Amino acid sequence: MTAANLSFTWVPGTMDRVRFTREGRTYTVYLRDVVRQDVQSDSALYLKGRVVLPVSAAHLGELMGRLCLTDVRSEPRRSAVPGEAARADRDP
Repeated sequence: MTAANLSFTWVPGTMDRVRFTREGRTYTVYLRDVVRQDVQSDSALYLKGRVVLPVSAAHLGELMGRLCLTDVRSEPRRSAVPGEAARADRDP
């Protein structure tokens, strides 16, 4: 896993959780678990609702692993049958 710049946004309805997308999946983590460079990082998140932070490979692994609250596919589910809507209870 390589270091990356991640774009963190608020999880709607929360003040302590943020999310980011990596490799087609959206991860939710606690804001307290994200290593931030300085107070400007927090200011951008609170004022703009989004902040881009450099994340080391080790920290990215933690955010995608043990610190992850949820991990969902970013792309919508697709039906295997053309013209049929996908159902939530089906595996992709």
